[in-house]
Amino acid sequence: MKLVDKFKELHKYRHMLYTLVKQDIRGKYKGSILGFLWSLLNPLLLLLVYATVFQLVFKIDIPNYSIHLFIALMPWNFFANTISIGTVSVTNGASILKKVYFPREILPLATVISGTINYFFSAVIIFIALIFFSPIGVSVFALWLPIIVIIQAIFSLACIMILSAINVYARDVQYIMNVILMVWFYITPVLYSTDMVPERYRFFYNLNPMVKLIDSYRDILYSKTMPNLKWLGLILLASTILLYVSYLIFQKLQRRFAEEV
Repeated sequence: MKLVDKFKELHKYRHMLYTLVKQDIRGKYKGSILGFLWSLLNPLLLLLVYATVFQLVFKIDIPNYSIHLFIALMPWNFFANTISIGTVSVTNGASILKKVYFPREILPLATVISGTINYFFSAVIIFIALIFFSPIGVSVFALWLPIIVIIQAIFSLACIMILSAINVYARDVQYIMNVILMVWFYITPVLYSTDMVPERYRFFYNLNPMVKLIDSYRDILYSKTMPNLKWLGLILLASTILLYVSYLIFQKLQRRFAEEV
């Protein structure tokens, strides 16, 4: 199917996409007393642990380290959760896959959209911390935040389109990704800054798209400077190409989804 036709089809099923996104956001903490507040409490508890261990025990010498860490931890959680949930989005949708026809791409797409919305909701606490609990404040460069988030969402969608399709045929993928995400976390500058990485490793280190994305969040919110547009442009281009390739793979593999799930 041509891309134009696929976009038309997705638009035709936009109400289903909206319903899946709404169910995901509302159902995530269904039955819990605190509900959506867990989206804020989880990163806050992680922040407390990481900030205590790395600032007090390992003596990391970064000014306002808690804010420095929090600004990176929130988008990383957005990325890691999207990849984890997105990888199983098709297999978890087995019940509707077998009953009705709809564009299968809606399942991973709904995961990315709901994850993006959750990030924007929880990002409110970042601005509260910047304005009221740190000397950093907020600058006009914070307006770049939606663009950076969208680029990350495109990269995430490109990843889970491939992962969710392959996971239908080999369920080991979802377990392997848990290990990969754990390693990925430590090779991304969340707990530390990029300039702490030795120069001789920097070229290979920068091949990780999340490195420059995390740096971009810190540029606009922590350092209050312009993000590196060259790197953002390269990541956007690479993510778009990867998304097209992942779409082709998804299209090929989706033919037997209903039988395999």
